[in-house]
Amino acid sequence: MRPVRRVAIVTRHTPLPWDDGAGSYLHDLAAGLAARGFRVEVLWLEPHEPIRWQRVWRLPAAFSANVTLHLPGAWRIGRRYFFPLVIWLPWKARSLHLVRRSLEALRLLRPRSHPAPKPGAEATPGRPWMSPPNTTELATTSRWLRRQRPDAVIASYAWLAPVLAVPEARGLRRLCLTHDVAWRRAQLAVARADPAEVTAAQEAGWLQSADTLIAISPADARELQALSPRAQVVVTPKAFVVAATESRATPAPRLLFVGSGNAFNVEGLRWFLEKVWPLVRAGVPEATLQVCGSIAAAFPAAPAGVTFLGGVPDLAPHYASAAVVVVPLLRATGLNIKLAEAAAYGRAIVTTPVTLEGAPFLRDAVRSTDQPADFAAAVNQLLGDRDAQAAAAARSLAAARRHLSPEACYGPLLAALGASATS
Repeated sequence: MRPVRRVAIVTRHTPLPWDDGAGSYLHDLAAGLAARGFRVEVLWLEPHEPIRWQRVWRLPAAFSANVTLHLPGAWRIGRRYFFPLVIWLPWKARSLHLVRRSLEALRLLRPRSHPAPKPGAEATPGRPWMSPPNTTELATTSRWLRRQRPDAVIASYAWLAPVLAVPEARGLRRLCLTHDVAWRRAQLAVARADPAEVTAAQEAGWLQSADTLIAISPADARELQALSPRAQVVVTPKAFVVAATESRATPAPRLLFVGSGNAFNVEGLRWFLEKVWPLVRAGVPEATLQVCGSIAAAFPAAPAGVTFLGGVPDLAPHYASAAVVVVPLLRATGLNIKLAEAAAYGRAIVTTPVTLEGAPFLRDAVRSTDQPADFAAAVNQLLGDRDAQAAAAARSLAAARRHLSPEACYGPLLAALGASATS
């Protein structure tokens, strides 16, 4: 098989690093490969509608300049994307409407009747998130691979792995960036009595198209190997540029939570605000909590001492000013990106046991409990003891340096692509 120099990545989920943890993971992996000499092209099958309707969209500088992003139906000039159909179709519709109205006014065309909607008619529901590629996505991928002629193709998420079976992928190295174990996430997302969106058998079927599976944690790697015994499985966590200097305690009793608006984040933050936050404030009345990310939309009202900042252009100053980062999730899969990120910034962390299943290297570095009183006590102890806070921050930073550096994270993937960690 020929050496891999050109890598094509196909994704339905956002590859924009500021959108959510999965987007950040995908983007940083692509940027990491590009930094090591690969030419990396990303096909984003379903760009956000607000991007399309801008007609002209400029890719922000936070997206790696070394990775080329492709959007179906768009013309690209540098970092600008033009959507001709968005410009043409409304103009065409308006023009045809004016022509029709003129013909109707001249009695050259019978006025069009618009039947009333049938009682009880409902809109067709959208596709489930964990759905395999449809015929349009397969055709788009085929055309794109034919043009790009890569040496390897990576599908993002298990349910998109069937794109690896298109004829244009034959003879290429075919990989799937799994993010997590899909059937386990689906199982966690529903009530016990309800059927999960994805079963283990379905996921196993999708993964048969991949020669190599990229797992985000050792725990995921074991499960994925059981689902697809013939595939090579490599563990590639999200890499971080770890803080160069040792962390120091922060005198202000300020907490930080970072997260997108996915269901697990919303559930965990709501639990924290309802069960834990009152106990934190009872012990440390001056304590404050900053919440960064799109999760703000799920909380129209903020409790006393809590500020929802929404999306922020740079998280670094918020981490730097936080005495404690809280990651209070009650359900989690894979490697929790916000947990790893807090460790890379060298912060004292209080979290729940489920988040550590994907990050066992942090077990001795963080405080962990899912009991509200114990969670609040751990937070307050770190807020009130600067030596304990500094020691906890140092442990997080040391674990991140050892396990989350680009060299540690990308080595197995580079080997799977036939490259060395220094290439």
